[in-house]
Amino acid sequence: RVHGDLSSISEPDSLLSRVLRGLLSEGSMSTTEASRTRRTAKEELEATVGFAPRDPIGWLYAARGFFKVGQYDYVVDAVAPCLRSERTQREAQQLLAFSLLHMGETAHATTAFGKSVKLGNDSDWQPLVELLLDAAPDGLE
Repeated sequence: RVHGDLSSISEPDSLLSRVLRGLLSEGSMSTTEASRTRRTAKEELEATVGFAPRDPIGWLYAARGFFKVGQYDYVVDAVAPCLRSERTQREAQQLLAFSLLHMGETAHATTAFGKSVKLGNDSDWQPLVELLLDAAPDGLE
């Protein structure tokens, strides 16, 4: 259950680690998705493009590309370096939130949207409120 208290939003790296561990251990992914996550975004880019980004800006563009083609598990992986850079953190957090939502990870998406709002992405208030209302007990709607 998602709770309205956003004070427990953790650092991006620990959120990413928890999400990835949870996806792999809970068996919530299809066989195709699980086999694809064994290859990192870096490995995927090196195999398909021949090289991978070297800085957060490059990783942000790679994450955008993965998002555009619906490879959300790679987005989660690709935004990790971006979340550590002040220059790319805001957009990367938003990409992470929407990717988690597309992956059906609503609890993690709610946390990620909360973090995104705290970073100044005011447009993320709408999905955050919608997720919180969807998770609210019946009497609170």
